[in-house]
Amino acid sequence: MPARDSLRTKIFRVAFGTLVFAVSFTLSDRLLLRGLRSWANTYYASRDADASLRNKTVIYGEGNGDILIFGSSRARFAFGQFQMSDRLKARTIKVAAAGRFPRFSRLFYLRHRKENAAKPRAVFYGIDYFMFEKKSMLNELAALDRELRADALNPAGAVNEASSLLSRISLLFRKKPDIDDFFGAVIKLDRARDVAGEDGADAVDVLNAGERTDRPAPRRPYRPQPGAEGADLRKLLAVLEEDGVPAYLVILPDIASTNAINFEQDKYKSDIRTLAGSYKNVTVLDFNRPDRFDLNDAALFRATKGPRSNCHLSEEGRIRFTRNLVEAVLPFFARRGAEEIPPRSRS
Repeated sequence: MPARDSLRTKIFRVAFGTLVFAVSFTLSDRLLLRGLRSWANTYYASRDADASLRNKTVIYGEGNGDILIFGSSRARFAFGQFQMSDRLKARTIKVAAAGRFPRFSRLFYLRHRKENAAKPRAVFYGIDYFMFEKKSMLNELAALDRELRADALNPAGAVNEASSLLSRISLLFRKKPDIDDFFGAVIKLDRARDVAGEDGADAVDVLNAGERTDRPAPRRPYRPQPGAEGADLRKLLAVLEEDGVPAYLVILPDIASTNAINFEQDKYKSDIRTLAGSYKNVTVLDFNRPDRFDLNDAALFRATKGPRSNCHLSEEGRIRFTRNLVEAVLPFFARRGAEEIPPRSRS
């Protein structure tokens, strides 16, 4: 009898301890996520996302319609809005900047579409080798999507692909990818430095005189669409097709050493052409080729501490690239223009 009572006592203690642990874990999990959500909302409010959007949007010129320029910091340094506006006789709106990938571009276009009665004359999108690996920075999206700012890290409907079972048990685990993205964005914002007067979250390292540049760089395989935000790019292109707006997917030039790191160029370019082939209004312009741009002239690219998979054009490179780009699209603008692509019915 005493032995049986002792066994019952042990079972009771184990069951009671398990219950206490489960309740404590659940409460802690919920309270921690609630605290993170509250802090994230406060953080968004303190960053003044609307001011960030205004500061990183460059508008220049006037003319027959708007030209929108999308992309990351590589596109920001590549497209010369002044040259494009003067030569193409249109107002340019360049929103390309660090941390702005397809989701940001889609949301921006939808906002521009809502606020402007006239459709854009054309859209230029600077394409990156790594663009389908990346997610738009949350603080950038917050300027365009009020729901993101008002309901950050909402666990409703989310599932962590690593384990659907653990996603049911722990809200923190369920939202771990979004939490990682949020803290990554916070770290990027805190470390970001201005490069040549512009945002620097994707900035390159400046090369110091006498510094070694022969450090080995790992080769980077190409991640095809859809990836992180490829679905958003498809949605953007579909809306542009519906609106009858010509879209140019511009493969930006990289220095030869960067192309050696980003070695799956054929796969990358084929993927972009396949994407463009699904839409009647989309044209691919490939400037990452020696017959279109001098990829071996170091003066056309910003100097870095060593070979890397992400490079930016220098001021001289921007001028030359934009001149070549305008010469490539001028015949299209003169021959067709936006009006010759009929908009789809919205019924």
